[in-house]
Amino acid sequence: MSRSDGFSMDADPVEVGHNSIDASRLADGESIVSSSGLPQTSADFLASQSHSCSSAFIKHENDQQDSFYERVQSARHTTWTPGWEVATPRFNRSSNVTMDDGKNYYARVFDLLNWSRKQNLLPVLVNISSICHKGMELQHDDNHGRISMRELSGIDDESQSSPSLHACSNKFRDKTRTSTACIDMPGLLVANPNPPLKVNNPCHLQYRMVDGSHRLCLRKYLLTLLNRELRQLEKSRGETSTYKDIHDQIEQKQKMINQTSHGLFLVMNQTTFQSMLVNSNPHTSWARSREYLMKDFNEEVQLEWEAWMGRVMDRVFESKDEGFGDECIRFPNNNA
Repeated sequence: MSRSDGFSMDADPVEVGHNSIDASRLADGESIVSSSGLPQTSADFLASQSHSCSSAFIKHENDQQDSFYERVQSARHTTWTPGWEVATPRFNRSSNVTMDDGKNYYARVFDLLNWSRKQNLLPVLVNISSICHKGMELQHDDNHGRISMRELSGIDDESQSSPSLHACSNKFRDKTRTSTACIDMPGLLVANPNPPLKVNNPCHLQYRMVDGSHRLCLRKYLLTLLNRELRQLEKSRGETSTYKDIHDQIEQKQKMINQTSHGLFLVMNQTTFQSMLVNSNPHTSWARSREYLMKDFNEEVQLEWEAWMGRVMDRVFESKDEGFGDECIRFPNNNA
């Protein structure tokens, strides 16, 4: 068996051959952990991830491969959601028009990933507290010109390091994605050149997420579980005679929190991202039919994608071998 040849697409999909867009609704701030339907302990969550990631790393049959490539081709990142507009009008050479603050513009995830492939872009380690994803703009404080300190500092309930999950509540409603998404699959980020200024980033953070928000939210969810368990261990430290055992568990939990707080992501610069924005109606152009959508994705292109994705996943495995402890997610390298 070999590694998976694909990522799990999180961006807004275009319904090919139809006139409606399946855009995600914004989060409503409801309580997450108890109502999410997700595992309630880090051990159970990691067990579910072991299954999701192991399945994701196995080469699929042709029909599953075709389905993946179709998802890649149909996904897009929109720039008209309030707070997510592209800040600076920019002349687009390919479309020969001047863009006006991102109105009606979007980036096809395929174009972004294909550029990454051509550049042989490999994922880098990023602290997830520096990433802004859709849903977080709801906690942006316009009066002070910054996202709320609760989201920036990661304070949730009594924890001092758990991320707020309110911005993720809508993501967790999609049970298909949450049950199959592997948090180790690299997401795609656009770098903010001048943080904390608001440049294509409503959170004033270092990165804008353009694909992978479901996986990022699942990582935040795991962090919340780990921090709650850490608090429970710290409370029981003075109530038990097995001090050393509790101390070792606390130390291991802190190590897992530090590791989970970082992930591997593909990162492109803002100028490149802006140059790929388009405003064509997908239903009269590239997504008017499945056949038209897939017409340029021939066998040669697929082989080039598989080779690049293999290098990307090699980087993921290398990172886990270099820095992940025994209790963190660890998957076999199925190159043999």
